[in-house]
Amino acid sequence: MTDTLTAERLEDYLRKIGVSVTVISDPAGTPYSVAEKVTIPSGPLRGRICDVALQRINTVPYTVPAGIHTRPALVPMSPGPPIGTQPSPLGPDWQYWSRRYDRAPTEQGIWAHILGILTKAQP
Repeated sequence: MTDTLTAERLEDYLRKIGVSVTVISDPAGTPYSVAEKVTIPSGPLRGRICDVALQRINTVPYTVPAGIHTRPALVPMSPGPPIGTQPSPLGPDWQYWSRRYDRAPTEQGIWAHILGILTKAQP
């Protein structure tokens, strides 16, 4: 394994920490990595279970997608601040969360970012 982060390396990391990961595509054929049955550990949505998808980026160096997708929708859809969510291209049972990741990408950092989004969400 190299030190260069890739979509495969991120998926392998998630599997190593006990998260089930699958790859799906939206109707346009864009691939997504899906962390299945994630339990939100704290915050207002604590205990809720959802799937979390990240667009599967194949660039080197790896670029973190500008948001996550959850199934089911966890908060009301609102494209502007403070919520910043909208329907997802993955389908009607998915919700897109516009949340940038502005640090050097690491597996642990990306997973912490995802959990941070979910634990800070206001229903």
